[in-house]
Amino acid sequence: MSSFKFTAKAEVDLESIVDYTREQWGQQQVHQYLDGFMELCGALADRPSLGLRRDSLSSGLRSFPYESHILYYQPQSHGITVVRVLHKRRDPVKHL
Repeated sequence: MSSFKFTAKAEVDLESIVDYTREQWGQQQVHQYLDGFMELCGALADRPSLGLRRDSLSSGLRSFPYESHILYYQPQSHGITVVRVLHKRRDPVKHL
């Protein structure tokens, strides 16, 4: 089974998303978001090629949308490393 891990910046991104979601829509929505997010990370770890290649941003980088966010990740030998989780309106060039 493949695994996934997060960079420190990705962890901060996710914490910010959780805080905002809790304030706007409540704890149940946080659970729904995180359940789907973790399921997606597992699927991408198993099949990293599912994401769009983003070599123009960084060599080997891939991205995949989730709700109103984009996961940026690097395939690894046994899964993926999530580099950032940015709102779809944010410019990845400025934040990667």
